[in-house]
Amino acid sequence: MKKLICTALVGSILALAVANPIADACSRVTWLSPDGLVITGRSMDWPYSFNTHFYVFPRGTVYEGGGGEHSLSWTGNYGVLAVAGSTDPKGPIDGIFDGMNEKGLAANLLYLAESDYGPAPTDNKPRISFCAWTQFVLSNYASVAEVVKAFREDPLYIVPISFGPGKAAPATVHLAVSDSTGDSAIIEYIQGKPVIHHGRQFQVMTNSPTYEKQLALNTYWQGRDGDKVLPGSHQSDDRFVRASYYLNRLPKTEDVRLGVAGVFSVMRNVSVPWGEPDKDHPNLAPTYWRTVIDQSNLRYYFESTLSPNILWVDMTTIDFSPESGIRNVLVEGNDDLIGNINKSFQAAKNITFLAP
Repeated sequence: MKKLICTALVGSILALAVANPIADACSRVTWLSPDGLVITGRSMDWPYSFNTHFYVFPRGTVYEGGGGEHSLSWTGNYGVLAVAGSTDPKGPIDGIFDGMNEKGLAANLLYLAESDYGPAPTDNKPRISFCAWTQFVLSNYASVAEVVKAFREDPLYIVPISFGPGKAAPATVHLAVSDSTGDSAIIEYIQGKPVIHHGRQFQVMTNSPTYEKQLALNTYWQGRDGDKVLPGSHQSDDRFVRASYYLNRLPKTEDVRLGVAGVFSVMRNVSVPWGEPDKDHPNLAPTYWRTVIDQSNLRYYFESTLSPNILWVDMTTIDFSPESGIRNVLVEGNDDLIGNINKSFQAAKNITFLAP
């Protein structure tokens, strides 16, 4: 009976996906080693480059949230290394998609077509642009538990601002957070309210459908022999299953190099290759870059699919003091960079987040 119910649920979800094609973008996994290593990887799949930069934001940075009327301004408690870019190929850098703070808290922003932040509040509830959500979390909180406690109280309104060429892309995103203890949480906004999945077991996130349905789909596949058959498409639900399967089969190693290599291998497995547009699936897009974050040792890796070089930043040697200033470096399309890029950062202005 349980098998019949699960099969029926899977069939319903797949039918819904066929009837309502949605934009898929990105995957995220968090690997936990036996001796406490925590390493998180993500891929960025999108139709165009984001002109991606690494940014260093020191403690005490003042941020303007880009939320329009009643927009929230705040002063950051923690230093942050962030991956930022342009939401419009011809526009300025105006969004942060990925990052880790000096305490080892990481945040990954991914697309979710079902996201619904609700109508704009009629009171003076603080507002921030969806492009500022990642930075708000990283600059204010030291652990997943702190993030979950804050967002269960629904403290602010995330403003969904359409973006990209012709403002054609809806601002529907969800957020994964993880910390150096291995704790994780997935935060989605459904019918205007935050829905939070909190616990070490929530190691994988992709895109649609909503997380609860993704877990049901994955449970169905866990009942089958993954050594013989796994879903192989680029669709979000298939990537979720493959990422879960391969993540659980990484070597039980204490070697950091093997751990980083293992997480990179999982992210490459769920990446979308370059290819001609598919008229039947117009919203699928290639993987432009991947990041792997070693939260135990505060090292941040970046791999562009357009470059043979892997870059990394050693956060233990970054000056996050308030007087150190904001710095950045172009990492997408910069073929001169290789290996440790700590010395490549240059003074930069603060980001003006995409606003209404």
